[in-house]
Amino acid sequence: MKELNMRKFLINLMGIVMARAVFAGMNPIAIGYFAAVYLERKGRLTIMLTVLLGMLTALPAVDTAKYVIVMIVISIITALMEYNNKKVSVLVLGGLAGAVTAAITIAGGLMYENPTYYILIGIGEGISIFACSFVFRKGLEPLMHGVRGQVLDNEQIISIAVILAVFIYGMPEFTALGFSLTMTIALFSILFTGYKYGAGYGALAGAACGVIMALKTGQPNQIGLMCMLGIVAGTFRELGRFVTIVLYSAGVIILGELYQNTQISMSGFGALASCAVLFLLSPKTLIYKVNLGDEGEKEDIFVKQSIQNVAKGKLRDFSESFHSLSNTFSTISEKKTALSKKDKSDIFDEISEHLCKDCSNCNICWKSYFYETYQGAYHILDVVEQNGTIALSEVPVEFANRCIFLENFLAETKRVFEMAKLNLSWLNRMAESREAIAGQLSEVANIIDDFSLDLYKTVDTPETIKNKLIYHLKANHIVVNRIAVFEKRNNKQEIYMTARTERGRCITTKEAAGLINDVFDKRMRPSDGCKKVITKDYETFVFVEDANFSVFTGMSKMTKEGGRISGDNFSFIYPDPGTLVLTLSDGMGTGETACEESESVVELLEQFIEAGFRKESAIKLINSILVLRSEEQTFSTIDMSVVNLYTGICDIIKIGASTTFIKREDRVETVTSSTLPVGILNQVDYDVVTKKLGNGNFVIMVTDGVIDCIPGDEKEKFVGEFIKDLKMNNPQEIANAVLNQALELNGWVPKDDMTVLVAGFWSK
Repeated sequence: MKELNMRKFLINLMGIVMARAVFAGMNPIAIGYFAAVYLERKGRLTIMLTVLLGMLTALPAVDTAKYVIVMIVISIITALMEYNNKKVSVLVLGGLAGAVTAAITIAGGLMYENPTYYILIGIGEGISIFACSFVFRKGLEPLMHGVRGQVLDNEQIISIAVILAVFIYGMPEFTALGFSLTMTIALFSILFTGYKYGAGYGALAGAACGVIMALKTGQPNQIGLMCMLGIVAGTFRELGRFVTIVLYSAGVIILGELYQNTQISMSGFGALASCAVLFLLSPKTLIYKVNLGDEGEKEDIFVKQSIQNVAKGKLRDFSESFHSLSNTFSTISEKKTALSKKDKSDIFDEISEHLCKDCSNCNICWKSYFYETYQGAYHILDVVEQNGTIALSEVPVEFANRCIFLENFLAETKRVFEMAKLNLSWLNRMAESREAIAGQLSEVANIIDDFSLDLYKTVDTPETIKNKLIYHLKANHIVVNRIAVFEKRNNKQEIYMTARTERGRCITTKEAAGLINDVFDKRMRPSDGCKKVITKDYETFVFVEDANFSVFTGMSKMTKEGGRISGDNFSFIYPDPGTLVLTLSDGMGTGETACEESESVVELLEQFIEAGFRKESAIKLINSILVLRSEEQTFSTIDMSVVNLYTGICDIIKIGASTTFIKREDRVETVTSSTLPVGILNQVDYDVVTKKLGNGNFVIMVTDGVIDCIPGDEKEKFVGEFIKDLKMNNPQEIANAVLNQALELNGWVPKDDMTVLVAGFWSK
């Protein structure tokens, strides 16, 4: 009973705080939360009062009245449906709440001159309420009915992360005693999620909290910062609590400097310190590591395909809710290119009120010669708007003869116009920030979409094949308890098997993979995280399809003459068993500054892609970070080659990067780019070229320092011919040869930082 009362208290407290989360004068969160909780028959009046209390602290009474009407209508219709034994679901309540809210907003908007805006706002708010009620209900179920030790599924974790983020947004700011309560809760939530559930969910919690902190502070780069903190917390969780909090604290300070270019404030230090203390003092029964990719997977590995389909559908619903929020922000992000007629009319009234009202000639100008004075004044406004100033010779003669304070009038006109243009600039800057937030919300939705696609589906493997495998393994002293075959997004299969050896034998998983090959007629291998030896105890082992290509890489680089540090950075990563990503970034300029810029780009790309982000989403997130730091005038190129080692398909992505060469048996192909580096424009533009690689092909990536050393106009053609004539097959030797040839043609003097990456592909 005591635990039940505590849960009710928590739900109602959340109702008060979350009802304070107002977005652009709207409060879809409050009604969505109310609809999600109202499904419970007990405590309905209490939740209505707590949500109302929260709204009254954040909205004017007039605006609150609309939502009170919505709650009353929901209560009446729900009572009628239950009286007639009709089933009331979250879809019904959410749809009803959204429809009623949209109808009231649209009806009110019809009384204005421009009802289209209110119609769009009403529809957007209605959809948002429906989405919020669905998302919140999924997260509230374990809070209201869960048991201690219950393992949460993906949708519940995502929903709770969203609820927590909204709770943080709705909290009133409290910065006494040298710490920020809001920041403390945000930092602790990210640390807790990353430590308990791993880097993937830590990044998700960071993204959710980052979106909310961006809304509260007006700094969109908070999204990327907190997303990275979630990755940090999850990456180092195996080292224990103390080491994790130390590295997490270092990450807060370093990433704060990297993303925001400002040192952490005293309240930030206080929040970080209180977060660390709270984390270290939390009981072990609350903070323990859940290996969702290991033990949780062993438990859920044999679930039916229908459960996977439900999970995918609900994740798509979550994605749609974020898309809805993104669209809502996009509708209020329109920028103004010039002053409107109303703006100029306000300027005219301000000047007339300031100068003409107390002038002795006011009656003469504005009564006896009203039309001439009006035309003359507007002529002056038009000239000042176009040129920024006006000469006495440009003033109409009649106006100049009558106005006894002409110079003051002209000076005041120029001053007011300058202020109006400054205000316009700031309004556009705010619109750009809202546009950036809308873009980040959209990318979070895309990430959730991708996450739903990454859920495996079971394969209808005939029982005869499974039994044949079990008997074949048994004949080789491996006893199989359970077996399941899953198909990944790329149609490649993975085999999960709970097995042990008999008679005290030890057999390697590589040997077991060979036995599986005999039955499935597919080249399989143990997964990277799988144990290497099968012992006498039952354990779960994972086998994946082996790639069709093997890869060998080489790299050669040279620093600009007189320089100590190269501004180029690169990486070779394998985000999954069948994918290779080669990344090369050239920081604009040379030296330490260029190195730091390109290094941050490469590291962020690595972390985002390894965390499962799409390459397009990762690029857009990084670009938004660099755009917000564009006052430093430091930009970087991005050159990526993403190779599918199963099919040989290579996607070459270029953003301001130099030429890439593909060496085939009898020819060399070039891939060029005409885009700008990342960090210059708010909407990043990039070139994508897809190539099919074959046995013995090489991908050769270079920075512009290599191309610039080649004399003449057809530099790329010369390099291509040189690569074509190379007879060597060692990637490292090819990289050295290309770099040395460029240096030799320039008198062995590097004009700029030079880097060459080479990857060679051979069929297995």
